[in-house]
Amino acid sequence: MIAPVALSDLLAADPLGAMKSAIRDRIAALLPGVAVVSHPGKIDISEVVGKSVVAVPGIAVGWSRIRALRIVDGGHQLAVEWTAYVVVEDAAIAGRRVEREALGLAIGSRLVAILEDPYSHTWGCGNVLPPEADPRPELRPMFTVRDVTAGAAYYAVTWTQTLVDQGASLFAADRPTIAAAEDEPAIDFEFGDGGLPPEVAAILAGLEDGNG
Repeated sequence: MIAPVALSDLLAADPLGAMKSAIRDRIAALLPGVAVVSHPGKIDISEVVGKSVVAVPGIAVGWSRIRALRIVDGGHQLAVEWTAYVVVEDAAIAGRRVEREALGLAIGSRLVAILEDPYSHTWGCGNVLPPEADPRPELRPMFTVRDVTAGAAYYAVTWTQTLVDQGASLFAADRPTIAAAEDEPAIDFEFGDGGLPPEVAAILAGLEDGNG
């Protein structure tokens, strides 16, 4: 049965917020020179630059849908559909002019590579599965003719990842522990002066001869 939780405790233990922050921080570390921020969800990408949400070139990380997946032990998982919006303009890079399309493709393909890298794509979180293979991470253009005229271009990288170990398992109750065999006291068998009983001696002799 689910128990009441204070709002402050709920916020402190929020797994989705922690995962979003981890994604943002890892992308920022792997793409120096690109501004990486989080945004609250699915928005009109043209507003990202218009409202100065992210500097150019930049990436705004958000989610578009979350689905609960029930598992047999009574817990659940959360399948999160993520979107990283890439915002670019024509720019001077290393002393030369780079077209916005080339810049957008370079940043977008780098994001896809990060999502395919087994050392990066779980963002340092122990309760996050790799991106789903169906659908695989995808890079798409988002800009319109109006955006091109205004000098900007937008791309979106989408992927789905599952956050596991959510909720309480029905099998999480305390279980009795069983001591290891080496921790148990040795059991000694003592026989009389006559040694092993004849029946036991015969059985052991047969085992040694391969007849047991």
